[in-house]
Amino acid sequence: MLRRGWPILLVAVTACSSLNRGFAGESEPISEKYKEFRKKKRLLYIQNFDNRTYSPQLTGRLKEKMQVAFSRSASLTVISEKSKADLVVYGKILLYNEEPGVYDRASAPLSYNLTIVASMTIRARGANEQSEAPSEQHTVSYTTTYAIAEPLFESRYTAEDRLLEGLADRLVNMTYEPQ
Repeated sequence: MLRRGWPILLVAVTACSSLNRGFAGESEPISEKYKEFRKKKRLLYIQNFDNRTYSPQLTGRLKEKMQVAFSRSASLTVISEKSKADLVVYGKILLYNEEPGVYDRASAPLSYNLTIVASMTIRARGANEQSEAPSEQHTVSYTTTYAIAEPLFESRYTAEDRLLEGLADRLVNMTYEPQ
C-alpha cells in the first residue's frame, strides 16, 4: 500500500510547489515616474481588500496585518485618514483554499493546507483622481499547513492568522521602497 501512495504524494507535492511558485511574486513593471516619486517618505492609507472568496472576515484581519507590516517600513507612515494619504493601497483576495494534507490510516485528515492569493495596487493620490497616477501592482500567494491532531495541534483560526501575516509580509516586502 505504501508503494501505491508515493505517486499520489509526489503529484500533490509537485502541484503545491508549482502553485506557490506561480503566484509567489508576479509584479507589473514600475514606471520611471513612479521610481522618482518613491524617493521620499510618504503617508499610506490601506483600504479594505475586496474579498472575492466565500470565506468571511478575511478582509479586516488582512488589513490589520498589512498595517503592522507596513509600519515596520522606514519609508512609509501608515495613517487612518484616506484624505491625508499620499499613497493608497487597494487589493483583492482572489483565492482562499483549505484542503486536507496528510491522512491517517483510517483516511481521516491529520493536517490541512491553507492557500491564499491576493493582488494589491499602491496608487499615489493626486489632485485629480482620474489622471494616470503613479502606481505599482503585485499578485502574491502564500501557503501554510496546520495539524489538527496531537502533538502539533493548532486551530484553523490561528493557522489563518499565520497565513494572513505571511501574505501581508510578502506583499509589503515586494512594494514601495525608495531607490
